[in-house]
Amino acid sequence: MKLKEIILIIAGSLMIGSVIYGQDRDMGDDPERCRINLSTYTEFFNQGNFKDAITAWRWCFNNCPGSTRNIYINGVDIIEYYIENAPDDKTKETYIDTLMMVYDQRIKYYDQKSMVLGRKAIALLKHRPAELVEAYEIMKKSFDVGGNQTEFHVLGYYKNIAVVLFENDVLNAEEIVTLYSEITDVLNFQIENSDDKNRTSRVEAVKERVEELFVNSNAADCDAIISLFGPQLKNNPEDIELAKKIIDLLDRGEGDECKGDLYMKAAIIVYNDEKTAGAALSIAQSYFRKNESEKAEEFYLEAIELEEDDLRKADIYYELALLYFGQLNQYPRARSTVRNTISINPNHGRAYMLIGRIYAAGGRDCGETSFERKAIWWVVVDQFVRARNIDPSVMDDANEFITRYSANFPTQEEGFWEDVHEGDTFTVGCWINEKTTVRYLK
Repeated sequence: MKLKEIILIIAGSLMIGSVIYGQDRDMGDDPERCRINLSTYTEFFNQGNFKDAITAWRWCFNNCPGSTRNIYINGVDIIEYYIENAPDDKTKETYIDTLMMVYDQRIKYYDQKSMVLGRKAIALLKHRPAELVEAYEIMKKSFDVGGNQTEFHVLGYYKNIAVVLFENDVLNAEEIVTLYSEITDVLNFQIENSDDKNRTSRVEAVKERVEELFVNSNAADCDAIISLFGPQLKNNPEDIELAKKIIDLLDRGEGDECKGDLYMKAAIIVYNDEKTAGAALSIAQSYFRKNESEKAEEFYLEAIELEEDDLRKADIYYELALLYFGQLNQYPRARSTVRNTISINPNHGRAYMLIGRIYAAGGRDCGETSFERKAIWWVVVDQFVRARNIDPSVMDDANEFITRYSANFPTQEEGFWEDVHEGDTFTVGCWINEKTTVRYLK
């Protein structure tokens, strides 16, 4: 290449640099050389030639670090290439240190602290997974600085690391509960304030993953939730959002302690502020667990009246039927209530399972003869068969009940004396009043 051509290329590079980088950036002590090296490394970088890009890039990184943010954006890709292609572990570790410096220097010259710290922590996890505690601390700083603006994918990593640290006794259950609460608040904020459907779906996917991590961790413990949020609600009895959060967290738990006094207090606070179906249902469920049947019934009926979603209403009818069945032994009323569930949602397998249990418990005295009293088991089994046929999720339980109650069928000899034959239609009387098909004990 002739000298004249080289001069023209350099001159063109300087002109481009002044346009791209402007006069408001710090071009260092040697602005012209900075522009040349920026142009040189950028050209190689755009070609995917990281080997030839690194020399000019490194000069810019060291000598005009405030000239353009691209030094750090492109620098991550360049150093990642050298990490992946390092000839030995010692060299690789040196490049990982350099990568951490790239993130730190970007913060020094361009701030964006929350975003950069989050990405630094993810890079540290990638290359030094054993440094889990340090990665967690970096992400914590990212979250503390960023708040609602923290990058959503960083929040997914943050919760994941926290759960691992909890499982290794580095964090306690209350810290995990607090973190889950804080992260979901931010994710909800981002979902509610986004106009980008694609981004919203990605945030929702992260939220779903965070919820899964929390629910599957042993930290999702109602005792920890109660211990953490109980005093907060006591000191802030008018905090509606806190009450809603408590209900949401305790709804995810298992066991009667989850729906105890704190749950009830939170539910009443929400209900007094906004008489919604969800608030009424929460109170009903709490009274149910306290065996305060009359109060539970009152709020179940109100929840049914307030609920506008048909499938949720069907589930509330089902719970009310459980109350009539399990606590009040009002079998006909339980059946009529659960039939409301089926009329709304014909594929509600658990509803048919409940009718089978209602008949098994309340129909034993239906019939004047021994044969008629045994005939009840035909309609009992019918319900479990229907449940199994429409809802695969109840199949195992249904099969267990079918096997158990089929053993109570009358024998063919008993049917002979009643002149009732296999396959005949038979009506079970009493309050049940259902037709069924005759089957005999094999």
